[in-house]
Amino acid sequence: MACQCNHSNLLEETLDVTTIPHSVRHPAILGAISALPVKGTLLLKAPHMPNPLLGEMQDLEGEFGHEVVQDGPSEWVVRICREG
Repeated sequence: MACQCNHSNLLEETLDVTTIPHSVRHPAILGAISALPVKGTLLLKAPHMPNPLLGEMQDLEGEFGHEVVQDGPSEWVVRICREG
């Protein structure tokens, strides 16, 4: 789902996934996404397009969307938002 949240959040945090150990990366990121308040956003910085994670995100309780802010080639930034 495309992100429909207000992106004027000046306090938007960036989560650099390369700083998270690979063995716990997806659970840690999904936990951070789950903790977002309604209309909250998070920038996810990754070394590749996080398609598998975006698929897993749809299994979380709540409604989430995303939009690609930076599409490579060495770094991807994806805005995750909690719609409801």
